[in-house]
Amino acid sequence: MNNIKRKRKNSLAPRLRYPLRKSISLVGLMGSGKTTIGVRLARRLHLKFVDSDHEIEKAAGHTVSEIFEKFGEEDFRKGERRVINRLITEDRKIVLGTGGGAFMDKKTRSRLLKKTIVIWLKVDVDLLVERTSKRDTRPLLKTGDPKEILQKLTKERYPIYEEAHLIIESGQGPHDKVVNDIIWKLNKYLAIEKKKYQKRIGTNKPSPNRKTSATGKENDTKNDS
Repeated sequence: MNNIKRKRKNSLAPRLRYPLRKSISLVGLMGSGKTTIGVRLARRLHLKFVDSDHEIEKAAGHTVSEIFEKFGEEDFRKGERRVINRLITEDRKIVLGTGGGAFMDKKTRSRLLKKTIVIWLKVDVDLLVERTSKRDTRPLLKTGDPKEILQKLTKERYPIYEEAHLIIESGQGPHDKVVNDIIWKLNKYLAIEKKKYQKRIGTNKPSPNRKTSATGKENDTKNDS
């Protein structure tokens, strides 16, 4: 019975209608659900999910918290920039979950916007506080009152996050609903990009080897020889 329900649910879920030519990167504050949503989105799109923080930790041999404590945020951002650039320039397409401050770095932001489809998972402060309170591994929240820090971060970062290609409201609802919303918006975005591409390369123009007859039909002017 559960398998039948699952199959019925999957058959009703939206599917991507256009080929994905770029990787997808998820941006947003800590607690916005980039990993949770990213894993589900990657599964639906048959892609691999990659967490940039995990990749940084593997490359550095330290946790994110340790890097912040030993080397400071500036060095962390430099390492983050290198790792993200490597991930998004590989041949394979992925769903990339980025750290909360990654998109604030001008160079990283520029690369993400150029090489990937950037999706901002937007969440209100109260929900962020609730989610982040369940973990004590957030370096930026260890320096004061979490809610005040998150409010400050929203004021600083939300105007920058708005540069993302797509903005998704990620609230208390089911994670699958958020994934569905992403796919719906991706389809609209990719449809627009396809039209822009066709216009740019002129695929809607008549072939130079064709001419239009009085009836409005195109005739091939090439010789059969």
